[in-house]
Amino acid sequence: MFSVADGHAVTEGPEILRLRQKASHVAALIDAPRSRASGCGATVKPLIGWVDIVAELRRLQPLATHTVRVLQPHYSYDPEEPGIDLVRQAQAREVDLRLITTPTTLTTHPLLTSIFPRTLIGPVLMRAVIVDARAAVIGVDPDAAGNRVAMSTHSPHVVAALLDLWRATVPHCRTALAPNEAPPLTARQLQVARLICLGHMDQEIARTLATSLRTVEREIGAIYTALGTRSRTKAVLLMRGRGVNGGANVIEKQPRTRRG
Repeated sequence: MFSVADGHAVTEGPEILRLRQKASHVAALIDAPRSRASGCGATVKPLIGWVDIVAELRRLQPLATHTVRVLQPHYSYDPEEPGIDLVRQAQAREVDLRLITTPTTLTTHPLLTSIFPRTLIGPVLMRAVIVDARAAVIGVDPDAAGNRVAMSTHSPHVVAALLDLWRATVPHCRTALAPNEAPPLTARQLQVARLICLGHMDQEIARTLATSLRTVEREIGAIYTALGTRSRTKAVLLMRGRGVNGGANVIEKQPRTRRG
């Protein structure tokens, strides 16, 4: 079995093959209600299109009281993505949120470690959000019209299988940030970065954030330094994961501590 990492084909070892088997088991449980084979029945609800998926995540977010676990194989920065605010609301309630994503995300989403400092980098074989070990939203293949599709479920069988996949994945992960390493950008700098991506000029940003133009200019300088550029246009391209060769000039972080 082969996959691609850092632009090169690599052979997958037996541990990754076991993860694929666990992911296939989850997929089978999701598909099974159509043939009435899994006992999931009406506890699996299809979500067609991004609007329906976001609405379901908004519904589940206030219900999270202890943990949220996210598996996201491909992740790029979208300044209008509502998921970031949903995550921050959960974190404000001291919900323990963990995200696992693949190494390529470090280039397609250079703001990730500032938004989610506890991100783990490792093999991710399906998209899923698990809420308090009792509910989940699982990404599946798009429909024939190209719409994103997900399944929302409270099925104990499906959620347990997803958690099994999560726990089996964690030992193969490393932290995106080194121990005691601070996130590259502050919360205020992230606000500025978002407004830059939305096309706001410096004076607009200062008015929006109720701060001085000098402060905004200083924060923009910090953003440029973190991204390794002095160009506003290139900074936006890099933040959106669309730099030269898809952001290939962003320095890749070296492997770090594994989390068991």
